[in-house]
Amino acid sequence: MIYERVFGQPHRGWRDVLRFATWAGVLFGILVAESVISGPVRGATGAVGQGLVSYAGVTAFFWWTMWFLLAGRVSWRVLVRPAILTALLWIGLELFSSVYFSEAIISDSNLYGTIGVVFSLMIWFMAIGAVIVLGAVAGATWNSRKAVPGASQPE
Repeated sequence: MIYERVFGQPHRGWRDVLRFATWAGVLFGILVAESVISGPVRGATGAVGQGLVSYAGVTAFFWWTMWFLLAGRVSWRVLVRPAILTALLWIGLELFSSVYFSEAIISDSNLYGTIGVVFSLMIWFMAIGAVIVLGAVAGATWNSRKAVPGASQPE
């Protein structure tokens, strides 16, 4: 698992299968809740307010995700910076995706058919993976340079 490598934790193997399934269920629930509340939040606070609420929610989700998938072996304090950076990258990907990917999918569909759409979606999934990995790595690096207690120090 990526988070185990980033935070220097041993791999737990099959013991985490239920943890992964639980995480997927929580993710599904959060996505449903976000789709229900995004309209009212935007109506009450405007686009900027919705963006701030979204950023806070994404930060909290990634913070919990790292802690939960690492089985609590890394403290919340160590995980806050990686969560902040991952959320910033996530919001950036959301903005980029809204401008680029819908047009790219249509264009690729017209040029290449179904396989073009598949390639566009694969690029989007790779971008999601890059955001998750880069956020965690950059946050762990930030921790090590700021000497956060419990964070691994460079040798």
